[in-house]
Amino acid sequence: MKKVKAASVLLAISLVTASLAACGGGNNNNSGTSTPPPATSESTPPKTEEPKSDPVTLSFVISNTEDTTAYNKVFEAYEAKTGNKVELQALPGGDYDNMIKTRFSTGDFPDLFLMQPGTKQYVKLRAEETLHEWSGEQGVWDNVIDSIKEAQVENGKIYGVPYGSTGMMGVFYNKEVFKQAGVEVPQNYADMIEIAKKIKAAGFTPFYEGVKDAWPPQVFYFTGWVTQVDPVIGDEGVAKLNRNELALADIAELKDLFAKQLELKELDLYQKNVMAGTYDEMQNELGDGKVGMVFMLDGIVSQLEQKFGKDWVTNNLGFFPFPSATDQGTAMITPPNQLMVPEKAKHRDAAMDLVRFMLEPANVDLFYANKPGIPIYQGATSELYPVQEDVKAYIDAGKSRVNIQNRLTASFVDFSKTLQNFFLNGNIDQAIQEFSANYQKDGKAKQLEGF
Repeated sequence: MKKVKAASVLLAISLVTASLAACGGGNNNNSGTSTPPPATSESTPPKTEEPKSDPVTLSFVISNTEDTTAYNKVFEAYEAKTGNKVELQALPGGDYDNMIKTRFSTGDFPDLFLMQPGTKQYVKLRAEETLHEWSGEQGVWDNVIDSIKEAQVENGKIYGVPYGSTGMMGVFYNKEVFKQAGVEVPQNYADMIEIAKKIKAAGFTPFYEGVKDAWPPQVFYFTGWVTQVDPVIGDEGVAKLNRNELALADIAELKDLFAKQLELKELDLYQKNVMAGTYDEMQNELGDGKVGMVFMLDGIVSQLEQKFGKDWVTNNLGFFPFPSATDQGTAMITPPNQLMVPEKAKHRDAAMDLVRFMLEPANVDLFYANKPGIPIYQGATSELYPVQEDVKAYIDAGKSRVNIQNRLTASFVDFSKTLQNFFLNGNIDQAIQEFSANYQKDGKAKQLEGF
């Protein structure tokens, strides 16, 4: 692994400048000849120390599925600087959302909490009524990558500050399989199909899909969306989907993704008995060199590291985006979780100061030193695997896009079930109509405007 440094853009500490200016602002020189009388107890009150606020203990709610090591390192630095402590309150990951909503409904607000990314969380928590709004906060957004910030905006407002690393989805491949098949990373979608055929001719399985586990086949569509759908519908199309002015079923490029996935099956480019495919077997088959490629999210990297070691991931695992018809495609990234501060938190102002502290460049780097990942901040330093470096190169080149699910308020409910049925019956029209109807049903259930 190599150290990755983005172009450094240091965060200005405006409070220090303001403080210095304030100290010098009252120092006036009198040019007159008269000398003011000496100060007396009647004319000038004795100097007193400004009252200092007592240290406080902030409550930070987080899921118990999160690794808190990096957070604790930053909080130790915060305590050393301010005297304030941060108490982590870990809630069960499986019921985290409901427990947060329950605390909100009873007025038991934490000072700060970590929430999943995306504006759909605003709806869930009635953000306009309950959460601090961050869009105009000076210094908070100076170094955040534009695409990550944009994914947090709803009606010009931002209620969550992204913190951590970006994730990624795309095509992970076994470099040794590619070498033995005599193929290189594809330059477009048609090229990928030809490469898959050559991998099959060389005695390997071109693609593996975990249909039995239901969720893995969705990755094909999320990665394909940023390459194939976004360039056509644009930001306005996404806005129309959010307002229910555009139906998923009416997007021809989305329907074409169903056709492409069906084509992989009909060309026999998946493993035998694709309906029995599991995520665990996917990892084993890719790591053992039996499979060439998988459409997957970046969680597979740590899983492969556990099973095959760091050296294997460093030297054998490759990545490329879902290719377009004309080029290598756009890398799909996922924003990290977001920090949120309730307006009625007991220590709201201190919690806001803590967020600002966490965003200081030195503390961002401290976080990444203990939890490496693809930085969402310009100028940040983190240790990355080659596959992560590849994605970062796409980000730096402006060839990345946030997952569509994180940009829509309604959700793609039951999509995994739709795709399981689709693998069985191959009915494209039925699949996309069901997909579209379920999306609209979720928007209506959430009482979103336009649904």
